[in-house]
Amino acid sequence: MKKMALVVTLLMFALLVTLNCSRKPKPILEEEELMKLLTKMQNGIEAKISYNDFGKLLTESKNMLELLKKAENKNSCFFNSVTKCYTSYEISKKAWKLRDDALTEKRRIDMDTTLSFSLGFGAVSLAKAKECFK
Repeated sequence: MKKMALVVTLLMFALLVTLNCSRKPKPILEEEELMKLLTKMQNGIEAKISYNDFGKLLTESKNMLELLKKAENKNSCFFNSVTKCYTSYEISKKAWKLRDDALTEKRRIDMDTTLSFSLGFGAVSLAKAKECFK
């Protein structure tokens, strides 16, 4: 009888551990805030945000990323994805400025291509970050 109770207890414990580990992870506050900010940037890009507004959002994103970097319970999948997203948006900002200041058509086209690629990679990285909590 004692062996049966022990086996049942061990099975229940294993079931609880399995269920607990299979639950989807929940984002911490810093992750939620950064996701909102990067989503706002992505929506702004699609709505033709101004260069100055993009720069302000990029600065806010950098600050939020620094806070997330210090967080103890961050999701590494999410952190890596949003870091790539931020880096892509940072490159985009530089390309945007260089495109606007270009003196030749060739340089403008090169920077426009860089801008498009970086914004696209940022969008893909943001989508990957959203998948980390599903």
